[in-house]
Parts: sequence; structure tokens; C-alpha cells
Amino acid sequence: MGYDSCPMIGFDPQKVAQFINLPSDHVIGFIIVVGKPAKPANTRGGQLDLSEVLIYDQF
Repeated sequence: MGYDSCPMIGFDPQKVAQFINLPSDHVIGFIIVVGKPAKPANTRGGQLDLSEVLIYDQF
């Protein structure tokens, strides 16, 4: 259907809660935006080799 999603960072959860009249016994954990892209996504940087990010039995 052409939809995409992306996690959103850099928002004030208290202000968003106030804006949407969130009940006081609820909290916002994260926000995900969903929609159709205005332009193609940027290419991703790739993945590090497992040997660069995983250490076995040592510090």
C-alpha cells in the first residue's frame, strides 16, 4: 500500500500527553509515525561485522 513507519525521537512526552488529553494513569513510551513517504529514504550505512560488536568471555 506504500506506507512506511519510523520511530520518532526528540519529543516532549509530557507535552504530547497534555496535547492528546492522555489520562494521568497512562504514559507515552515511544511514538511511531506512519504514512506515505514524500521522497525515497536515505541509504543506510550498513551493518558492522559481528567480530566488531560481540565479545566472548572477556572484557
